[in-house]
Amino acid sequence: MTPQANTQSLDLTASSYQAFNQLAQVYQSGGTAPDLVAKLNVAIAQIQEARIVRAQGNGTGAAKLEEQARSVIVEVENAIPVARANAQEQSTTRALFVIASIPVVVTLSTLIFYAALRTLRWYERAKLFEMRIVEKKKTED
Repeated sequence: MTPQANTQSLDLTASSYQAFNQLAQVYQSGGTAPDLVAKLNVAIAQIQEARIVRAQGNGTGAAKLEEQARSVIVEVENAIPVARANAQEQSTTRALFVIASIPVVVTLSTLIFYAALRTLRWYERAKLFEMRIVEKKKTED
């Protein structure tokens, strides 16, 4: 019976690694899935607790914990494709926003430049018209 229990534990561990790798791909593609990470952490904690309970000699309690962990891992694995699709959608949206904002920024900076230039020219012209010609009077010695 011990080899079967170890095999179940190894299968759960492999499943948790596989789910972790899939979650890592979601994060690498620019998405986030904190709820799935939390669920996976719960499953990993249940796997570790099952190992401790099995080492204490309680096989039924360990089997129950392993089954709960398995169901959580399956739930996480089923939710990963949706999270991956959301990550791709968010990444595409960000890229389109950046591409669309480039012409807006260029246009706005050009308008600000010309407005500042016209204001400066207006100011210089106004100061030029304010100038007075002052003649120095020669003082006779």
